[in-house]
Amino acid sequence: MLRLAALFLALTAAGQTPKRAQPARWLDVTLDRLEGEQWTPTEPGRVMKRGDHVRFRFKANFAGYVYVVNHGTSGVRALLFPHAGAGMDNAVQAAREYRVPSTQASFRIDGPAGHDQVFWIISPTPLSESEALGLTSSPPPEPRLLPRCDESLLRARGECVDTKAGPRMISRELTIIQKNETAHVSLPGALKGPLLYQFRLAHE
Repeated sequence: MLRLAALFLALTAAGQTPKRAQPARWLDVTLDRLEGEQWTPTEPGRVMKRGDHVRFRFKANFAGYVYVVNHGTSGVRALLFPHAGAGMDNAVQAAREYRVPSTQASFRIDGPAGHDQVFWIISPTPLSESEALGLTSSPPPEPRLLPRCDESLLRARGECVDTKAGPRMISRELTIIQKNETAHVSLPGALKGPLLYQFRLAHE
């Protein structure tokens, strides 16, 4: 506080106007699971079963283009969105909620048990498929790293929740706060390039 006050006085004395801090950019992501015929927000660390259907909902406070890339436990890395069947219009506006897939389709859990790495990219400018995949070139998770239930949560709620699953930071600049089933991802200042964040989806 004292350092900031001294800086303000120095700038004022020099006849300069201090720059205003850019507001934080944020993205809210919620995982939905199909239960019967109803979509229900679910614990992000919940261990899914093979055959489960899921989708994502998100909202940002800034405009851009969204890309979703999955590193599956089978070793396949693929662009989930935009993609034929999942929707091709990936331009987003501030304060509007969107779904991925944006169509009536959903993602079906499949492949060897483990953790899928679902990468979210928000870019101020459009990216090609190769550029989006290039931003997520880390190796996929190993199938033998099986999800493990948190025993205390299992006893309390009857749900198998893996504490290593759910939202994960890639950049130290990001802050992730879990608000019930929603991950609030924030970045200080202006979005100068693609914002990248990871969601680990655990499944049996």
